[in-house]
Amino acid sequence: MKKIFFILITSIFLLSSCGGDRPPVDIINPDAEYRYFFGGTCPHCQELNAIANENDLYSKISIEKREVYRNSENQKMFLELIEELGVEGSWVPFVYDTVSWEVAVGVKPALELMTSRLWSKTGEENTPSEASSSWSTQ
Repeated sequence: MKKIFFILITSIFLLSSCGGDRPPVDIINPDAEYRYFFGGTCPHCQELNAIANENDLYSKISIEKREVYRNSENQKMFLELIEELGVEGSWVPFVYDTVSWEVAVGVKPALELMTSRLWSKTGEENTPSEASSSWSTQ
């Protein structure tokens, strides 16, 4: 009986400590300057998110961030935006600048678009993690 109880408790502990399949975090901001659509399991999106988090980018820019692989509402919004803009294809990471109406797809273009006004405001010339992270040329 003690052995079964021990196995049960150990199993519950191991399952709860694995972290499971946590959903990606959306940032909902309808007034944002940037709309960023990403896939929770997309390696390119994970790379962009890592660079953005490393440089605290999401707190420095006005952004709306929406996951499209698992969230059908976000996916519908993404597909409607692509149709409205006349963009062919639906790849992520996808960033839309609501001020300039520019679109960027891929890690490096998306990062450059999201930081373009930020760096012009601060007078800096380098983009985040240019020296520390290698960018995908997707």
